[in-house]
Amino acid sequence: MAKTAKSVSDMLQRKPSTSDGAGRFIARQWFPIGLVLLNALLSTVAEVLLKIGATHPPAFVLPAPIGFVSAVFSFWVGIGIIAYIGSLSLWLVALPRLPLHLAYGLSSTVHLLVPLACWLVLHEIIPLGRLLGMFFILAGTLLLGFSHE
Repeated sequence: MAKTAKSVSDMLQRKPSTSDGAGRFIARQWFPIGLVLLNALLSTVAEVLLKIGATHPPAFVLPAPIGFVSAVFSFWVGIGIIAYIGSLSLWLVALPRLPLHLAYGLSSTVHLLVPLACWLVLHEIIPLGRLLGMFFILAGTLLLGFSHE
């Protein structure tokens, strides 16, 4: 007999059974949210690495018309690209387990994490207005996360 794929609504509305244990159900319920947040963290790392790679001179420089391509050969850019591939992998694992509107909303934590990482690692200044915006992003992300059933 062929197995049928469960719909997302069936997976999200499943109640814990007595054999499951409530702890395993909660872990399974919050696991995809953790994947999305880990995706945001890895994407933040990728952004910072790309910035570092773009500001440091590359290992070798190509001639003028295509000189901008030289940045791709930077060690930091290469590691940043690998981080983006890891981030994409986490995103693809999380997407079937969450409604898209929830996953996409939670991924907005990147808008909070990137400025914080730039402040910590690159010593960039975050203006007060941007800090206020980051606070609102955090509040909205927390609302999205805790409204998940």
